[in-house]
Amino acid sequence: MKIWNRQEDEGWPDPVGPRALGRLVPGRRRLRPPSRECVLDGGELLYRGIFEEAPIGLYITTADGTIINANAELARMLGHPSRQMLLGTSVAEIYADRHDRERTIDALGQLGAMHRSEVELRTRSGAIIRALDTCCVVRDERGTPLYYQGCMQDVTEARRLEDQLRHMARHDPLTGVYNRHALAEILVAEATRSRRYGHPIGMLMVDVDRFKEFNDRFGHEIGDDVLKSVAGLIMRCVRDSDVVVRYGGDEFLVLLVETDGQAVRVKERIECEMAVEFGDSRYGAPVTVSIGAVHWSPKEGESIGTLLGRADKAMYTEKAGKLPG
Repeated sequence: MKIWNRQEDEGWPDPVGPRALGRLVPGRRRLRPPSRECVLDGGELLYRGIFEEAPIGLYITTADGTIINANAELARMLGHPSRQMLLGTSVAEIYADRHDRERTIDALGQLGAMHRSEVELRTRSGAIIRALDTCCVVRDERGTPLYYQGCMQDVTEARRLEDQLRHMARHDPLTGVYNRHALAEILVAEATRSRRYGHPIGMLMVDVDRFKEFNDRFGHEIGDDVLKSVAGLIMRCVRDSDVVVRYGGDEFLVLLVETDGQAVRVKERIECEMAVEFGDSRYGAPVTVSIGAVHWSPKEGESIGTLLGRADKAMYTEKAGKLPG
């Protein structure tokens, strides 16, 4: 970027900087300040370089949404080989939900010069990415929008990692069902909803019989496979709205929301499926479970903690009945 406009009788700038302009320095020649045109040209080149090389997507549109400038990063984000392919198109076309653009324009009209929101963008291949859209409006002296300019920051990977961490915090890594940390939150939410609408709740406490002996005999790898298979079977036997939790090492808790006397029927369904799926031929020994089934009504005034205790007791009562006399 050329700023200094040297002539044959000019020397190099004095180290003290701009103060040396236009005056004589001992041993040096007079320097002429740079022309206004030269400074403007340099500023435009600097702006253009920043715009084109920025690591986030940048765009400028007309008031009606036609893209008149975009940088290479925005083109890359959207899967286009060059930024020229975006020029002249409507910015609404890159939004997965075109109403997002309308909401941005409305917000700028109400809130002022800048609006930030997270949106979904559609790439050239049709894939959906998530981006943080920061949009500014440039107005004339009457306040009428002249054009919009903004930046798109791809947050797809960041959101994926956040979702993964949230899932890991609430789910058992082996079986994929909820863990006890999530159960505490779910119980509070479901009990509150049950009291508000008067819906009863069913609960099953499921324990894999003689799991320690099975684990010691066949190894931990087979033991893990048994737990995953049992968890999968329970999930298939309940509704999507029900909650399955790995309550302990070989224990699962099933929360049957908005049910009335259904706990026993679900218990019988699980036992029937277990008998069909798990036989001697699969693991070399039968896999069975003991299930305690209880029912809770918000009208009875019993705490959820007491319900858990009843379910656990019912499960151990059934397990005790299987022991040899």
